[in-house]
Amino acid sequence: MIKLFHGLPAAPGVGIGHAFIYRTWQFTALLSSKAAVTSPEQEWQHYLTAQQAVDEALASQATHENSVIAEVFTAQRAILQDQTLLHAMQQAILKDHLPALNATHTVIHHLADLFRNLGDEYFAGRAVDILDIGQRLLKELGLPSHEQQQIAQITPGTILIARDITFSEITQLPLAHLVGIALAESTPTAHSAILARSLGIPMICTVGDAILQLLPNQTLVIDGSVGYLLVEPTTSELTTYQAKRQIEDDDRALAAEHAHELAYTQDQQWVPVLANANSPEDIAHIRANGADGVGLLRTEYLFQNRVDPPTFADQYDTYLYLAGQMEGRQLTVRAFDIGGDKPMPYLIHSHEANPFLGLRGARLLLAKPDLITTQYRALWHVAHTLGAAVDLRFMLPMISTVEEVRTVRALLDEVNVEEVAKRQSTGESLRAPMLKIGVMIEVPSAALMAEQLAPLVDFFSIGTNDLAQYTLATDRTNSSVAALADPLHPAVLRLIAMTCQAGLAAGIPVSICGEIAGDADAVPLLLGLGLQELSAPAPAIPLVKEAVRRSQQAACRTLAEQALRCEDAVAVRVLLSS
Repeated sequence: MIKLFHGLPAAPGVGIGHAFIYRTWQFTALLSSKAAVTSPEQEWQHYLTAQQAVDEALASQATHENSVIAEVFTAQRAILQDQTLLHAMQQAILKDHLPALNATHTVIHHLADLFRNLGDEYFAGRAVDILDIGQRLLKELGLPSHEQQQIAQITPGTILIARDITFSEITQLPLAHLVGIALAESTPTAHSAILARSLGIPMICTVGDAILQLLPNQTLVIDGSVGYLLVEPTTSELTTYQAKRQIEDDDRALAAEHAHELAYTQDQQWVPVLANANSPEDIAHIRANGADGVGLLRTEYLFQNRVDPPTFADQYDTYLYLAGQMEGRQLTVRAFDIGGDKPMPYLIHSHEANPFLGLRGARLLLAKPDLITTQYRALWHVAHTLGAAVDLRFMLPMISTVEEVRTVRALLDEVNVEEVAKRQSTGESLRAPMLKIGVMIEVPSAALMAEQLAPLVDFFSIGTNDLAQYTLATDRTNSSVAALADPLHPAVLRLIAMTCQAGLAAGIPVSICGEIAGDADAVPLLLGLGLQELSAPAPAIPLVKEAVRRSQQAACRTLAEQALRCEDAVAVRVLLSS
């Protein structure tokens, strides 16, 4: 029998408890082709009734006191109401004459596959949301499930073992009874992992199907910081992990106490610790975690679930409100960034066989220049309105060549000239807006050309999630190979170091906004590589700040030199834990 399982760290911490094998209600139910059909119109009403019931349930959960839960269910409600889903269901029921149950199964599968194959982590996450909504709809339409019976069997001190688990399923569990979660599949960027991190539940994923053969009530130890699941630990092993758990509990308490203080290294170097945000709701909650600002605001939410892109006025009002919420703290807004073959009416273009390497990021913005110029113009006006009262930054995504930056900068310079000319023509006093322009380093070519890119921009931000997958040729949304896309692989670390060196030489700051920035154990290494700012998931900020305070620059540089000489990510993680 396997004694120690290895997976991907998804939520840090140590959990000691007993195994419970949760049989997830996968969206793979075989539906009878002979399902009773009344009439297409009655089946359509049957679907609408189910949709309304699901919408009411989501609306109720969208008011949850936990902001992560509330935000995910708000997003799911928008998907449920989206016209793409509605029209597909109308086609399947009213024109193809499928029963509501079969139509829902077919349409949800099709949409989920579409999103999953876009080659973008954000959309891969939405595919899971679509399947989650599909499960809810099928249950309302009469397909039975057995989860309530299982939930009643989950007792205090449970380490949940499952193939995967949807966000809806995990929120229905008695979370106070869980001391850990281990999944055969999934990825660290799934909503279930985000929720586990926010609740402090240790979690590992991509462990493999072998964990599903564990026996109920076996004693387990889960270490979410390194991705280990230990089966039937010895007395000595239990003592070791109990001590580690106590140290982590003490660290969390201390970090929470000092979360709102600035983080200085032991040699008095201030390191801004910022938050990643996906929506205005995220920004409303980051202050509670002690964030020094927002290092990455993803703006895709503004562009989704609509038939036309947001107008200048829509964006100006949104950015003005968000900048006002920051009260002078940094707000870094990433330009609209979505991969190819998108289900958006105003972005229709030819199908791409490989969206990972297709029309996405800066390439898409150059193909549709009105998107980026409108977005930049709105931010320009906000910067002009607020002046020195805001540290506003605009970040270009998925840059792969120097020419892309030159071309985008030329577009933005045209906006600058136009806006200045408008004000001069009206005699308005002109205050030059403090709007910094930077680029994300997410592909190897950008890191390799960082020395040439640096003079063209005001800052770099390294997106290690994408940088790892492009460097190691691994789809990090595919649970079969996601473990290979480790941002601590020496190949990725060398590209980070190269980028930091170019930034230092050019006198521009270099930040990091990938998930690894939220790993407190990795903080000394990141600082040693030369990173000056860390932008992490909000729940991780207190511990990241505490890790900064325990760091000393010379020791960090020595650690980085050692890590760069390692052969693989496993060796780097061993180095960090030693």
